[in-house]
Amino acid sequence: MVKKTCKCTTLCGSSLLLMMAVASAHASDGQVEFTGSINDNACTINSENVKKSVDMGQVRLADFANTVGATAGAVPFSISLENCSTATMKNAAITFSGQQSVTDPTILGMTGENQVPGVGIQINDARTGTKLPLNTASTDYVLRPQSNTFDFTASYVRLVVDAEGTGGKPGASGIGTGQVNALASFDVTYK
Repeated sequence: MVKKTCKCTTLCGSSLLLMMAVASAHASDGQVEFTGSINDNACTINSENVKKSVDMGQVRLADFANTVGATAGAVPFSISLENCSTATMKNAAITFSGQQSVTDPTILGMTGENQVPGVGIQINDARTGTKLPLNTASTDYVLRPQSNTFDFTASYVRLVVDAEGTGGKPGASGIGTGQVNALASFDVTYK
């Protein structure tokens, strides 16, 4: 009987060694990191709108009234959202931000070197035609399932008036001439 017990122990020991060898074949030699996020965004931003370019075109100095806040060259632009689900969120608001004008923090100032002095870029809500100040959310848009387009306009805006002339001659223009560049970011807030 002792001999039989030994065989069983030896056989069980071999099985145990075999199981340990299999277990060591599955030892940790690396790792996998899983990342992602869960959000409650009702839509995704249309890929063409993630980096959008709006050509403001050319305007003449004469197109501006000689008052601070006078606008010229309104250009329409849109922001489109897609894959919208209204199951959890029913409304959205758009907030623009960017380098503010030194004289009026509600409008975009110029970026880069050699920019035209005396002007900025003003954004208006196309639904109402009213100015949409930087860092201020638009009034809510009601979301529709699938696709939504939000319309705005951008205009050049005068920041300074022309100097008064003497002897019946016109004074120097408060606005310069040349290139105009401004950069805005936008955030969509779902409600």
